[in-house]
Amino acid sequence: MHNIHLRTHEDQEWQLIEEVLSVFSPKTCWEAERGYGGMNNTTYMLKLDGERYVLRVYETHTDLVKIAFEHHVLSALRESDFELRVPAPVKAIKGDGHTFHSIYDPRNGQNKIAALFTYSTGKNPVWNTPDQLVELGHAAGLLSGALSRLDISLEPVYPPYYQIQQAYPLCPPQKLIQLCMSPPSELQACAEEMQDLLPVLPALFEALNGMERLPHQLVHGDVNASNVLSDEDGRICTILDFEFATWDLRVMELAVPMSDLLTMDKSDEWMWEALEGLIRGFRKQVILEQNELLAIPQLILLRSLDVVMHFISRMFEGTDEPDVAVNQIIKLRERILWMNRNEERLRKLLT
Repeated sequence: MHNIHLRTHEDQEWQLIEEVLSVFSPKTCWEAERGYGGMNNTTYMLKLDGERYVLRVYETHTDLVKIAFEHHVLSALRESDFELRVPAPVKAIKGDGHTFHSIYDPRNGQNKIAALFTYSTGKNPVWNTPDQLVELGHAAGLLSGALSRLDISLEPVYPPYYQIQQAYPLCPPQKLIQLCMSPPSELQACAEEMQDLLPVLPALFEALNGMERLPHQLVHGDVNASNVLSDEDGRICTILDFEFATWDLRVMELAVPMSDLLTMDKSDEWMWEALEGLIRGFRKQVILEQNELLAIPQLILLRSLDVVMHFISRMFEGTDEPDVAVNQIIKLRERILWMNRNEERLRKLLT
């Protein structure tokens, strides 16, 4: 483990970790290593007097209400009959015992929110064979069922995916269309892809009409390989990152991992077997209605469109470099091209 604790007291990461630990733990002997996973937040793997923890610094926002809802969902899941593990936030030893705390980040002079979680064993899965996706579908279905049974007293903050028109004030639909018409210098690397999106975007936004009539429940909304852990036998044992949990379409819990599959560098045969396995694993746990299944092709593209608008907004905020948004724009175009070729076959697979 990279020992940040051995740095000088003037080191900014050292100062950040020291401040967080002064709130959450009385332990003074620590080691830390900056994590590599996640695109929205900064994580550190910690050892405190021999025990392992994960420190999370939220970079997406500084909204205490959003994080309170996330931690409330985690607490409710841990008290339920859900058979997989989820993160366990540590209560602060100072103040009112919250599981999150506002801190000053000396790295950029901004105020952030930090939380400490107990460490979950396991590793992010690598999809080597298509049959592994049955396991992901099964885990997503288990989670969907558990979330549908939770009694949550707090109101969710994030809007449903299909309310994307209001979700990103820095990049609303009309702004995105304008950017595609005249890509700024930061997005010139994907100017061709943005031009290809122009005739497609109005229909994508139009397809969202009527989605509010589909079955709703509490959803995780971001189940993928980076947000699950597998044990030594390859079985998914833990689901991570409930930051974007909200009240949304039940079927988004299947549409999201399906969307993430479509840009993998795999053969057509591999992809179709993986999609079939993912769907089969999910539907063992959740019985979807016919109108939900019919909406999945549009929801797959909606997921990718949402990610594009999210990271363009973060680019405007200065949180991410432009190449992050460029990569997501390219992936959106790839998914649209895939859907143009394969939508009919996908619908047959779903129904």
